[in-house]
Amino acid sequence: MAHEQILTEVQGRVGIITLNRPESLNAFTGVMQSEIQAQVQAWNADDSIGAMVLTGAGRAFSAGADVGGFEDFVRGEGNARPASSRPTDISWVDLARESKPIVCALNGVAVGLGITLPLSCDVRLAAEDARISFRFLRIGLTPEYGSTHFLVNLVGLGRALEYMLTGKFITAQEAKSAGFVNHVSPAESLLADAVALAQEIADNPNWHLAKVKRLIHENYMEKDLALVLRRESDTLREARFTPEHKEALTAFRERRQPNFHG
Repeated sequence: MAHEQILTEVQGRVGIITLNRPESLNAFTGVMQSEIQAQVQAWNADDSIGAMVLTGAGRAFSAGADVGGFEDFVRGEGNARPASSRPTDISWVDLARESKPIVCALNGVAVGLGITLPLSCDVRLAAEDARISFRFLRIGLTPEYGSTHFLVNLVGLGRALEYMLTGKFITAQEAKSAGFVNHVSPAESLLADAVALAQEIADNPNWHLAKVKRLIHENYMEKDLALVLRRESDTLREARFTPEHKEALTAFRERRQPNFHG
């Protein structure tokens, strides 16, 4: 698949997407977003891929949406919509929720759309020198991509309000302490660490990974515990009759690691 603004690579069972506009700090465009979504959908349909990594080329993950056409758009001139308001066949939030697991490696600056989009990913890592900011109010805009939902659930109401109402920069270590970054890595090993984590995820069976993601998204805000238990029970009942469970039982008996993808 040919791309203009992203790079793709496969390592083992991990597909890697790299935002590739380093001259503009990987500012998002409609083209870039369309290419990311198309590649995620392609790998979702590929049984040889178990998980994905999303990262950026150069010294930034992303400086946010490309503001070059914002003024023309507001005045009604020009045809291009800003990246964060471009309609798509399937929204990024829905796609990420239903996708195979996505690990986001935040190298360098992650600002605006460059941090709200990663909030929909499953796991986030940051380089030690990463700087993160929800800077929407600083340019007279408001946050999107479900970030006012995801951020509160990750860091709590007080921190979410502070980060979004000030637009201040947050260090990688503060992001980890707050809870919206899982791990902090040296810049030189960030991608390798992200791929290793994604490979650990991808070693598990695809069907089961999808079911666990769905259960977590359905249940983490669910107040009806009986419904949570019923969903888990129904899924576990299905899992007991999958070939992967049978393979795991055989591997246990034979004292070896299960081979889910042989």
